[in-house]
Amino acid sequence: MSIEWSLESAKRESAAVFAQAREGTAACPEPLCGILRQLIDRADPSAREGGANFIAYLLPVWTGEQAGLRPDVSRELAVGSVYMMLHYFLLDDVMDGDEIGLGPKEALAAGQLLHSLFLERYERAVPGTAELWSRYRAYTGEWAQAVSQEGRHRAEPQDAAALAAKSAPVKIGAAAVWLAAGRPERIAGAEQAAELALASLQLADDWSDWRDDLAAGEERSNAFLTLARRALEPALPEEQPLEERLVRRAAYQFGAVERLAKLARDHREELEERLEAPPGLAGFHQAVLAGVEADARKMRQTASKLAVEGGFSHFLSNRLEL
Repeated sequence: MSIEWSLESAKRESAAVFAQAREGTAACPEPLCGILRQLIDRADPSAREGGANFIAYLLPVWTGEQAGLRPDVSRELAVGSVYMMLHYFLLDDVMDGDEIGLGPKEALAAGQLLHSLFLERYERAVPGTAELWSRYRAYTGEWAQAVSQEGRHRAEPQDAAALAAKSAPVKIGAAAVWLAAGRPERIAGAEQAAELALASLQLADDWSDWRDDLAAGEERSNAFLTLARRALEPALPEEQPLEERLVRRAAYQFGAVERLAKLARDHREELEERLEAPPGLAGFHQAVLAGVEADARKMRQTASKLAVEGGFSHFLSNRLEL
């Protein structure tokens, strides 16, 4: 796989990674083996349109290319990362009370099998290193702290590390590569580079999910809704809940999406300064940024057109899609 990013190349590599991930479930007992394969099929981005959360499982491939690691070792870590990603996906769903058609017992049992498969792949690729698992415990701690405290404090869109914390275990993919390459001193920079990309991805996800989060009473967990509220200040008191019409006003009239795009651009600038950011990671981040900027641009054009035509107030007052 070329180190230059493209959606097509990412999907090709993902297809190979997910094919190996399916094969790796063969020894698991039924009916859980079938459940695992269904989960893998759902997450496989190679057979559907659009982008995906490529960083979760391709980070070892991107970092491996930069580190000069053998492609088969990077692929082994990527397959392990698929299992890890799905393990945390199931945990998140159980905590949210939504087990995607599985009961909690099946979801947790499947998740434990996935975690065992992840450990097996990583130990095979990076044998005999206590540092790897020490770092993984730290990443898991970041994740646990983030998900257990979610909603207690308002999401801070300017705190990249906090935004990335819910995806902190993803960083094990980069740490494992540099340990396998015998360059542990590169890990800290690689972690920071991954955090920047994960932070922008979280901002983009929060922008995409704001309506669902608002309806579910989870405003405080959504960083875009924090930006929307701040765009409306001081007219909107802290104790007054957000409503859809207010979010639309913040987005179209007060530039909340522009502010979100600006934060992602800041992440991009910082990422470009980091030697530990492999081209694949930088390309993935650029794709995330391009999507947010396209939405911001579309909203500017819509707002300008409606302002000229005199329909802006009507637009903001009605339930139209952003």
